[in-house]
Amino acid sequence: MIDWRQTGSGLGTARRRARRARLRNAVLAGALLLTPGALLAAALLLQPAAVHSDRHVTAPVGEVVGIAGNNLTPADLDRIAALGLRYVRSDFSWAGTERKPGTYDFGTYLEFAREVHARGMRPLFILDYGNPVHTPFTKIQWRGKDERRTSPPVAPDQIKAYSDWAAAAAKAFAAYRPIWEVWNEPDHPRFWPPKPDAAAYGRMAFSACQAIRSADSGAEVYGPAASKWVDGAFLSALAGSKAVTCFSRISVHPYQMTGDVTRDGALWQGLSRRIAAGGQVSAPKIANSEWGRPVVGRVDGEAQARYLVRTLVSALAADVAPNVWYSWKDAGSDPDYDQHHFGLLLPDGTPKPAYHALRTMLKELGAMRYACPVQRAGVEGAIFSGDSGAEALVWAKTGAALLEPAKLVPSGWKLAGLVDMTGKPLPDGEQRLSNAPVYMRLRPASSGARPALNCPQNP
Repeated sequence: MIDWRQTGSGLGTARRRARRARLRNAVLAGALLLTPGALLAAALLLQPAAVHSDRHVTAPVGEVVGIAGNNLTPADLDRIAALGLRYVRSDFSWAGTERKPGTYDFGTYLEFAREVHARGMRPLFILDYGNPVHTPFTKIQWRGKDERRTSPPVAPDQIKAYSDWAAAAAKAFAAYRPIWEVWNEPDHPRFWPPKPDAAAYGRMAFSACQAIRSADSGAEVYGPAASKWVDGAFLSALAGSKAVTCFSRISVHPYQMTGDVTRDGALWQGLSRRIAAGGQVSAPKIANSEWGRPVVGRVDGEAQARYLVRTLVSALAADVAPNVWYSWKDAGSDPDYDQHHFGLLLPDGTPKPAYHALRTMLKELGAMRYACPVQRAGVEGAIFSGDSGAEALVWAKTGAALLEPAKLVPSGWKLAGLVDMTGKPLPDGEQRLSNAPVYMRLRPASSGARPALNCPQNP
């Protein structure tokens, strides 16, 4: 068994604790309701729905979904590939690969990249964190306690060292087509100690991004992997940096998504406008490089599964890609510790409901692209289109609703079957919908030319 461990960073636990705090804050009493983004969402709800025609916005669903995880074994990668995922996000430790100045040992990560690539997937490597060979230790206060952290590269010589290391990695890994993500959550004090600094991050990221592109002209580079993507001052400040002109995509961690397609869509639109307002890029491309929800407290396995499907639809509707779920496997079994329960699998490898929901989604929609939204009589969702036909993925917007397939099937099309979130067939005809998604398989009503896909909207 190959053991690909994160070495040298010592921040795995820190990342998990910080994520726990973000989720708690987001869940409490509808934390989004008072933000400007949420007010915009409410305004959008009052606008008349537009008429949408058959259009392919994103890549096929099966090409834009990935998973995050460290310490993944070849057996894990086999299962990840079999599920239909295309990206594997993992830490790529600066301290663990440059223990002497200018001397790089990428052997463990090269082996991992080969294994990922051999299975038809792409590594998404996070170029993290500080390195005591080049950057000093610093102390921060976290929850009333002193914590020792390695500083990020901010001085010119430190930035050069980080950029040289990133360039060496890009050159060594070019054959495996990785995506390089410059840092992780620099808007959080535990990952950019002693406190976040958008200007400093922007200088470092621009240097590193240019170095990567010099080493591999075809490289994809993401950043900043920001945790505060809703009305975040860090992202607003970074928007004026040259770094955003170098990034292939602006990456964020949208843990605050709710699964309400209209509200989430307004948040994604707000993010794009905020980045564009910096004057560096007019139409920024966005990546969701980490999102998830743990099974803990009032969130059971079914709720996690519903959240995964609905928020992924929200991201696809906003042309956000790729979308990387955190994480592959539960980190433990403490029922009261949320960081143990983000996975698609239990610690022993048993699939959770979210695993089955994602498998069904990729089976039903993998070859299809997002076409248009569905908003009608308490039902919301989206229609997806592909060469084999189309599918509507719908659920009750709040509480329960009556699914009347005849009112949702576009003109010129017919219903070819209903399946639930796990792939179980449902009887045709009216259904009582909950917030659990249901798939409506659609096919042309007659032979001949494929009919236009005019999506049903509120009358």
